[in-house]
Amino acid sequence: MKQFFICLIFLSTTPAIRAQDTVKVVTNLTPEQMAEQDYNNGLAALKKNECASAVELFTKSLAAKPNFDKALANRAIAYTHLKKHDEALKDINDAIKINPQNPETYFNKGLIFFEMNLKDSQHLAFDNCLRLKGDHCEAAYYKGLAYYEQQDYDKSIEFYSKAITSNPNYAYAYNDRGSAKRAKNDLPGAIADYEKAVSLDQSMVFIHNNLGSAYRISKNYPKAIEAYTKALQNKPDYLTALTNRGTAHFENNNLKASQADFEDVLKKDPNNSGAYNNLASIAIKNKDWKKGKDMAARAIQLDEKNGPAYYNRGIARQMLHEEEGCCADWKKAYELGVTGAKTFINTSCD
Repeated sequence: MKQFFICLIFLSTTPAIRAQDTVKVVTNLTPEQMAEQDYNNGLAALKKNECASAVELFTKSLAAKPNFDKALANRAIAYTHLKKHDEALKDINDAIKINPQNPETYFNKGLIFFEMNLKDSQHLAFDNCLRLKGDHCEAAYYKGLAYYEQQDYDKSIEFYSKAITSNPNYAYAYNDRGSAKRAKNDLPGAIADYEKAVSLDQSMVFIHNNLGSAYRISKNYPKAIEAYTKALQNKPDYLTALTNRGTAHFENNNLKASQADFEDVLKKDPNNSGAYNNLASIAIKNKDWKKGKDMAARAIQLDEKNGPAYYNRGIARQMLHEEEGCCADWKKAYELGVTGAKTFINTSCD
């Protein structure tokens, strides 16, 4: 009988919007140099994520030096973090009017559109950045990310590859290209990219998790478990990797190890509905129908929309001869998108 587990693969956590360079300031300050000092202080505030203060400082700088394109561009960044997108777009467009040859300004304009989820506009901005600086690895990376979200995996891979050509040590780009290849069912290609990414940065636990999931889908369970374990060694409370390792143990028929992982999930997150359902799956495989029913019921109590838990409880109830209960559970599971429940409904229910 089929039970349900979730295996998650992540894109990278994308780099933050990038502030432009500081300017040098002398000690005996003219009004223009005061504007540059306020600009530098604004950058310092922005880097500490003190965005409201950054806006004030950039505004003060611009009062003394209205055509200061870097102050406009960085105030746009601060406005973006504050979710003031109209103000951000006005500033970034004014910065471009003053200095239309700065690729970083177009890059940051693309990031504003990325935040606003305006795909066509962000592509145009990143294209303008790449027109001025063809090896701008981050602009290529973000175009890859945008194409990935549009499920255009071939174009996504093309731009991640451009980012990697510009920066061969770009771990994020290797990871995300691996996820695009995985979406195309190119598992060897995905594994190669994830392996390269972790060789460049061992600390990014989500890459170890992604590598483990690619190996798990390939049914190379020892390698999958090894990768998940490395993620957990770096971050012991990483529940996604712990859940996925439990899934790999289950699929490899190591029910004892699988149960230990899901019980560990519940120690760290006592209200984890998925972990209770996974324990229900293990109990059902062990033919412990009562425990299977109880674990699935607990999963449903925590999340009444957990379709797989209704499915599993239906199986346990059928084996406990609770005919009406099992049919009600399978019908609910089917309502919630568990298509496999239809077979049980058709064969066992009126």
